[in-house]
Amino acid sequence: MNRIRLVTASLITALVLPGCLQSETTIHLNKDGSGTLVEQTTLGAQMLGMIEQMSAIGGPDAGKKDPLSEMFSSEKAKAKATTLGEGVTFEKIEPLMAAGSKGARTTYHFADINKLQISPENAMKSVSPMGDAAPPTAKSKPVVFAYTGGTLTMTMPEQPAAAPVADQAPAEAADNPQAEAMMKQMLGDMKISIKLVAEPGIASTDATYHDANTITLMDLNMGKLLEKPEALKKLQSAPKDNPAAAMELLKGIDGMKMETKKIVTVKLN
Repeated sequence: MNRIRLVTASLITALVLPGCLQSETTIHLNKDGSGTLVEQTTLGAQMLGMIEQMSAIGGPDAGKKDPLSEMFSSEKAKAKATTLGEGVTFEKIEPLMAAGSKGARTTYHFADINKLQISPENAMKSVSPMGDAAPPTAKSKPVVFAYTGGTLTMTMPEQPAAAPVADQAPAEAADNPQAEAMMKQMLGDMKISIKLVAEPGIASTDATYHDANTITLMDLNMGKLLEKPEALKKLQSAPKDNPAAAMELLKGIDGMKMETKKIVTVKLN
């Protein structure tokens, strides 16, 4: 049931990040347990404009700085590597530009997936132009990885309850035509995903969402969600006293993929 709250918290995180944002986190796992963590983030024109406006407030020298370069700097990436688990190191950062969007692809290396610390909150860190002024969201615990003998077990974390406002905002937006229109304009292109790719291939898995050698742990597509406001109401009406029914309800929401099993097992080729 707490994973339903994680979905709600993810939606609220989206609501406090203005403009278009797309965030993809992909874990590439090798047979020996090492691998890479690739975070790809792109910001749309609306968010880029807000970042430039906010940077101009910083004084006479503020305009001389490139706020995007600072947001996606190697220094920040190296600092973040220390929060991703023991033995995680920064490898490289590459700028991205496409169709008016800008961003970066950051690659980290991990020596042992058993020590990797990854959560939906990791995927959203350091990408808000609001910085410390952004409203706080419920902190999410990391996925627990256990890998040995070619078999990976992922334990999905129990999540803290979101703040009361988080339980209300999606439903209120769905009932308010003006709020709905504003959300579509600001968030229609927003996508957030976390995936795992088994580089040797997958022999077998009980993951809910998998295709070839890729397992999807989370995939939020705000555009699809906003096309059907009733989907947001479904999240709000999820039965709090019936976890099994709530998880089943989650599976039927278009634009939302969320691993609903507590433990997922993956056997590599």
